Amino acid sequence: MTVRLIIDQAVDGADASVIAERSPEGALLDARLDLSILPRLEPLLLGRPVAEVPPLVERLCGVCPAAHHLAGVAALEALHGIASIPAQARRVRRLLHYGSMLTMHATSFFAAGRQEALALRRLGKLAMAAAGSPGHFPTTAVVGGAAGAMVADAATACAESVAAALAGARDLFRWAQDDPAATAERHAASSDTFLGADVALVDADGRLDPLGERLRAIDPAGQVIVAGALASQWDDLVALAQPEAAASRPSLLAGGADGGHYRVGPVAGLRVAAPTTAVAAELREDWLRGGGGTLAARAVMAVHCVEAIADLVAGQDWIGRDDTEPDKTGPAAAGRVGVGWVDGARGLLVHRYRVDQEGKVDQALVLTPTAQNEYWLSRLLIRALTGDSDHLALENAIREADPCLPCVAAPAGHMGVKINTVTKDR
Repeated sequence: MTVRLIIDQAVDGADASVIAERSPEGALLDARLDLSILPRLEPLLLGRPVAEVPPLVERLCGVCPAAHHLAGVAALEALHGIASIPAQARRVRRLLHYGSMLTMHATSFFAAGRQEALALRRLGKLAMAAAGSPGHFPTTAVVGGAAGAMVADAATACAESVAAALAGARDLFRWAQDDPAATAERHAASSDTFLGADVALVDADGRLDPLGERLRAIDPAGQVIVAGALASQWDDLVALAQPEAAASRPSLLAGGADGGHYRVGPVAGLRVAAPTTAVAAELREDWLRGGGGTLAARAVMAVHCVEAIADLVAGQDWIGRDDTEPDKTGPAAAGRVGVGWVDGARGLLVHRYRVDQEGKVDQALVLTPTAQNEYWLSRLLIRALTGDSDHLALENAIREADPCLPCVAAPAGHMGVKINTVTKDR
């Protein structure tokens, strides 16, 4: 007989549950987040002509729309054999991505510093507007380039807002490292017992890059197990234990049959490599010495986003110049596979498409950070449920892995955790 503890959260009308399995003797056997409430996105794309995919990708997800937009367009470019895009198109796409990431990181800090978080959110929204996507759903990228040039007025406003946002982000990092209110979260992170790999995207020099072309993975000891794989090598990198399930349990093939579990996100990224910007790289060293807390990792990434936005809007000679005309391409070759990826605020997001003889999508994979972190979260939940745990420990476990659920945004102590015990025969 197995005892199941079902922990339900209800925030903004969205239910989630964590299922904990115990032996008849009461020993905790397993704990996992029930992701069955999350819809599979692939059916929205299957059977569609390739030309219809871009507008669908723009609205594929209401929580991380920019990341899905950019990963989807990158996958389509791989299908069409487009190896590079114009320099200004890359710049505009980066501005959209960093702005979107910054707005998402800001939401983690409203309780700690409302004014600082508002400054980050404002800069993020300005960056997205400067990239031509002022609304919630982005329209910046098109296959082969960008829909237009950078918007000059918004870019100027970005430049004027950088100083306040950078100061705020640094203050939030110091709070996450030193304030007693973050003690529980820091303790959980410093006693990190995750035995899987950390995975993130990097640039050609091995530096952390949310739009990097290469994937890097390290083991718990910091040893490199994947040095710099390309998106085209995805099928040789990762296998899905449960391909049809929301919790697909991906694993790195390089880790072996039993050692391929991995995680993604700010903690994984900062363990993998240093950011490309100076202040964030310096704070990463402090973060490593301080035990590697999750909130502090998000603060480091917020600093990186602010610095990157500042670099992207610096200077006026190119703002408004449009060399983003997309490449003229023919139909995607039948049977070709295209993979696009980005590292978003929650971690690695992968889109993989294949087209058939009629130019329609006959295979689609949308691998979210939530799905990739599901195993890590299960380990966190086991730790939280072991011994005399309380609701706050469960909340901290869920927030650390940051699944794509509304309950994560609830204030501390208000996630609405309820524990119900269900007994079932084996």
